[in-house]
Amino acid sequence: MNRKIIIQLSLLLIVPVTSLIFYALFLKDPNIKTEGIEKDAQESEILVKKETNQIKDIVYNSNYSDNNRYIIKAEFGEFDNDDSDVMLLTNVTGTIYLENSGSIKISSTEAIYNSVNYNTKFYQNVSIVFDDHKIYSDNFELFFDKKISTMYGNVVYKNLITTLHADKIDIDLITKDSKIYMLNKSKKIIVKNLN
Repeated sequence: MNRKIIIQLSLLLIVPVTSLIFYALFLKDPNIKTEGIEKDAQESEILVKKETNQIKDIVYNSNYSDNNRYIIKAEFGEFDNDDSDVMLLTNVTGTIYLENSGSIKISSTEAIYNSVNYNTKFYQNVSIVFDDHKIYSDNFELFFDKKISTMYGNVVYKNLITTLHADKIDIDLITKDSKIYMLNKSKKIIVKNLN
Protein backbone atom coordinates (compact mmCIF):
# COMPACT_ATOMS: atom_id res chain seq x y z
CA MET A 1 0.00 0.00 0.00
CA ASN A 2 2.75 2.37 0.67
CA ARG A 3 3.92 1.90 -2.83
CA LYS A 4 0.51 2.78 -4.23
CA ILE A 5 0.31 5.96 -2.13
CA ILE A 6 3.80 7.03 -3.19
CA ILE A 7 2.87 6.65 -6.89
CA GLN A 8 -0.33 8.64 -6.38
CA LEU A 9 1.49 11.42 -4.52
CA SER A 10 4.16 11.50 -7.23
CA LEU A 11 1.52 11.88 -9.90
CA LEU A 12 -0.18 14.62 -7.90
CA LEU A 13 3.13 16.48 -7.53
CA ILE A 14 4.02 16.11 -11.22
CA VAL A 15 0.94 18.08 -12.31
CA PRO A 16 1.68 21.24 -10.21
CA VAL A 17 5.41 21.08 -10.92
CA THR A 18 4.77 20.80 -14.67
CA SER A 19 2.31 23.68 -14.44
CA LEU A 20 4.87 25.83 -12.61
CA ILE A 21 7.56 25.05 -15.18
CA PHE A 22 5.15 25.82 -18.04
CA TYR A 23 4.15 29.09 -16.37
CA ALA A 24 7.77 30.09 -15.76
CA LEU A 25 8.82 29.35 -19.33
CA PHE A 26 5.87 30.63 -21.34
CA LEU A 27 3.50 32.77 -19.32
CA LYS A 28 5.56 34.62 -16.71
CA ASP A 29 7.12 37.14 -19.20
CA PRO A 30 4.84 37.22 -22.23
CA ASN A 31 6.88 39.91 -24.02
CA ILE A 32 9.80 37.58 -24.50
CA LYS A 33 7.84 34.85 -26.21
CA THR A 34 5.17 36.80 -28.08
CA GLU A 35 7.59 39.36 -29.47
CA GLY A 36 9.02 36.86 -31.93
CA ILE A 37 5.58 35.53 -32.80
CA GLU A 38 4.20 39.01 -33.49
CA LYS A 39 7.22 39.89 -35.61
CA ASP A 40 6.85 36.68 -37.62
CA ALA A 41 3.15 37.39 -38.11
CA GLN A 42 3.92 40.92 -39.33
CA GLU A 43 6.58 39.65 -41.73
CA SER A 44 4.16 37.04 -43.06
CA GLU A 45 1.48 39.69 -43.55
CA ILE A 46 3.93 41.91 -45.47
CA LEU A 47 4.93 38.99 -47.69
CA VAL A 48 1.30 38.15 -48.38
CA LYS A 49 0.53 41.77 -49.21
CA LYS A 50 3.51 42.00 -51.54
CA GLU A 51 2.63 38.78 -53.30
CA THR A 52 -0.97 39.80 -53.91
CA ASN A 53 -0.08 43.35 -55.01
CA GLN A 54 2.38 42.40 -57.76
CA ILE A 55 1.41 42.10 -61.41
CA LYS A 56 3.46 41.20 -64.51
CA ASP A 57 3.04 42.57 -68.04
CA ILE A 58 0.72 45.50 -67.34
CA VAL A 59 -1.06 47.53 -70.04
CA TYR A 60 -3.28 50.57 -69.37
CA ASN A 61 -5.14 52.11 -72.30
CA SER A 62 -7.02 55.38 -71.85
CA ASN A 63 -8.56 58.29 -73.74
CA TYR A 64 -7.55 61.37 -71.81
CA SER A 65 -9.12 64.07 -73.99
CA ASP A 66 -11.20 64.05 -77.18
CA ASN A 67 -9.40 61.77 -79.66
CA ASN A 68 -6.09 61.62 -77.78
CA ARG A 69 -5.07 58.27 -76.33
CA TYR A 70 -2.49 57.21 -73.79
CA ILE A 71 -1.13 53.69 -73.46
CA ILE A 72 1.32 52.70 -70.77
CA LYS A 73 2.96 49.27 -70.53
CA ALA A 74 5.24 47.84 -67.87
CA GLU A 75 7.11 44.62 -67.40
CA PHE A 76 6.19 44.60 -63.73
CA GLY A 77 3.94 46.58 -61.38
CA GLU A 78 2.96 46.78 -57.76
CA PHE A 79 0.03 48.54 -56.11
CA ASP A 80 0.93 51.28 -53.66
CA ASN A 81 -0.09 50.13 -50.17
CA ASP A 82 -1.30 53.64 -49.28
CA ASP A 83 -3.35 54.27 -52.44
CA SER A 84 -4.84 51.42 -54.49
CA ASP A 85 -5.27 53.74 -57.51
CA VAL A 86 -1.48 54.13 -57.79
CA MET A 87 0.82 51.59 -59.44
CA LEU A 88 4.60 51.48 -59.07
CA LEU A 89 5.88 50.30 -62.46
CA THR A 90 9.20 48.84 -63.66
CA ASN A 91 10.64 48.84 -67.21
CA VAL A 92 8.01 51.16 -68.58
CA THR A 93 6.99 52.36 -72.05
CA GLY A 94 4.28 54.88 -72.71
CA THR A 95 2.77 56.22 -75.92
CA ILE A 96 0.68 59.35 -76.31
CA TYR A 97 -1.34 59.36 -79.54
CA LEU A 98 -2.14 62.95 -80.46
CA GLU A 99 -4.89 63.74 -82.92
CA ASN A 100 -3.36 65.10 -86.17
CA SER A 101 0.16 65.12 -84.63
CA GLY A 102 1.50 61.58 -84.52
CA SER A 103 2.69 59.92 -81.33
CA ILE A 104 5.10 60.54 -78.48
CA LYS A 105 7.00 57.50 -77.18
CA ILE A 106 8.28 57.50 -73.62
CA SER A 107 10.43 54.93 -71.83
CA SER A 108 11.98 54.73 -68.37
CA THR A 109 13.20 52.26 -65.80
CA GLU A 110 10.56 53.23 -63.22
CA ALA A 111 7.24 55.07 -63.16
CA ILE A 112 4.35 55.90 -60.85
CA TYR A 113 0.94 55.69 -62.55
CA ASN A 114 -2.43 56.87 -61.24
CA SER A 115 -5.26 54.85 -62.82
CA VAL A 116 -7.93 57.46 -61.98
CA ASN A 117 -6.47 60.61 -63.58
CA TYR A 118 -3.72 58.89 -65.71
CA ASN A 119 -1.04 61.16 -64.23
CA THR A 120 2.34 59.48 -64.57
CA LYS A 121 5.79 60.19 -63.22
CA PHE A 122 8.54 58.51 -65.24
CA TYR A 123 11.98 58.40 -63.63
CA GLN A 124 15.41 56.82 -64.11
CA ASN A 125 16.75 56.72 -67.67
CA VAL A 126 13.85 58.65 -69.20
CA SER A 127 13.75 58.84 -72.98
CA ILE A 128 11.13 60.67 -75.07
CA VAL A 129 10.88 60.42 -78.86
CA PHE A 130 8.61 62.51 -81.10
CA ASP A 131 9.37 62.40 -84.85
CA ASP A 132 13.03 63.53 -85.14
CA HIS A 133 13.05 64.99 -81.62
CA LYS A 134 14.62 63.10 -78.71
CA ILE A 135 14.70 64.22 -75.10
CA TYR A 136 16.53 62.53 -72.23
CA SER A 137 16.07 63.43 -68.58
CA ASP A 138 16.01 62.07 -65.05
CA ASN A 139 12.27 62.75 -64.65
CA PHE A 140 9.23 63.28 -66.83
CA GLU A 141 5.82 63.97 -65.33
CA LEU A 142 2.52 63.92 -67.21
CA PHE A 143 -0.36 65.76 -65.54
CA PHE A 144 -3.38 64.92 -67.69
CA ASP A 145 -5.72 66.57 -65.18
CA LYS A 146 -3.85 69.89 -65.64
CA LYS A 147 -3.03 69.25 -69.35
CA ILE A 148 0.70 69.86 -68.84
CA SER A 149 3.91 67.86 -68.70
CA THR A 150 7.31 68.66 -67.28
CA MET A 151 10.80 67.23 -67.71
CA TYR A 152 13.57 67.98 -65.27
CA GLY A 153 16.97 66.81 -64.14
CA ASN A 154 19.78 66.64 -66.71
CA VAL A 155 17.50 67.47 -69.65
CA VAL A 156 19.12 66.91 -73.05
CA TYR A 157 17.15 67.69 -76.21
CA LYS A 158 18.36 66.51 -79.63
CA ASN A 159 17.06 66.85 -83.15
CA LEU A 160 18.77 66.57 -86.53
CA ILE A 161 20.61 69.90 -86.23
CA THR A 162 20.58 70.94 -82.53
CA THR A 163 21.55 69.70 -79.09
CA LEU A 164 20.22 71.56 -76.06
CA HIS A 165 21.02 71.20 -72.34
CA ALA A 166 18.64 72.65 -69.74
CA ASP A 167 17.28 72.02 -66.25
CA LYS A 168 13.59 71.92 -67.08
CA ILE A 169 11.09 71.85 -69.95
CA ASP A 170 7.36 72.47 -69.45
CA ILE A 171 4.93 71.54 -72.24
CA ASP A 172 1.25 72.40 -72.59
CA LEU A 173 -0.46 69.22 -73.77
CA ILE A 174 -3.21 71.14 -75.60
CA THR A 175 -1.32 73.93 -77.41
CA LYS A 176 2.05 72.06 -77.56
CA ASP A 177 3.76 75.28 -76.40
CA SER A 178 6.91 74.68 -74.38
CA LYS A 179 9.03 76.63 -71.95
CA ILE A 180 12.72 75.72 -71.56
CA TYR A 181 14.69 77.14 -68.65
CA MET A 182 17.36 76.76 -66.00
CA LEU A 183 16.42 76.55 -62.34
CA ASN A 184 19.41 78.68 -61.39
CA LYS A 185 18.85 82.06 -63.09
CA SER A 186 22.60 82.72 -63.28
CA LYS A 187 23.13 79.67 -65.53
CA LYS A 188 22.30 79.65 -69.21
CA ILE A 189 20.73 77.05 -71.48
CA ILE A 190 23.42 75.43 -73.65
CA VAL A 191 22.52 75.12 -77.33
CA LYS A 192 24.86 73.51 -79.88
CA ASN A 193 24.33 73.54 -83.62
CA LEU A 194 25.33 70.17 -85.11
CA ASN A 195 25.95 71.51 -88.66
